[in-house]
Amino acid sequence: MQHLSDMYSMSTAVKERPTKAAQAKRSLVNEREKLFAKLQEINQAIRESETDTEKSGKLTIAKLRTALGWSRNQLAHVMNASDRAIVNWEQGDPISPVYAAKLREIQSVYNELKQSMKLEEIGSWLLTEMEEFEGRTPADLISKGETGRLWASLFYLRSGMPD
Repeated sequence: MQHLSDMYSMSTAVKERPTKAAQAKRSLVNEREKLFAKLQEINQAIRESETDTEKSGKLTIAKLRTALGWSRNQLAHVMNASDRAIVNWEQGDPISPVYAAKLREIQSVYNELKQSMKLEEIGSWLLTEMEEFEGRTPADLISKGETGRLWASLFYLRSGMPD
């Protein structure tokens, strides 16, 4: 009799295995579907943020560089970065907070200068040595983190006050 009981237990165990495997498979399929849905949400958020950036009027690194008429080497020099870093950022690599701040500073100066000079003159003006900066260029001031002097000069330029 014990033998029959053991056989029944084994046959029940064999029948339960496929059921447990099927449940595990269904569970994995559900998890995969949830992850796929989350991935779609993330991709949609990325697309929306890219659209928002375009609408906000902020220039990409490549567009800013082109607007200034600067080479990658010139922009790299002002940002204290390598040419390769500029290439990588233009291709979409993330930019560190330090370089992002420098880029925002250049963008801000560019936006200010748009108010008072021709767009095609801005890049060359930033690279022109000036007496008021002891023979240095505005781009040098940005590079060295001395933008306060540049902003003061721009304020006087805009207000028409002599410096």
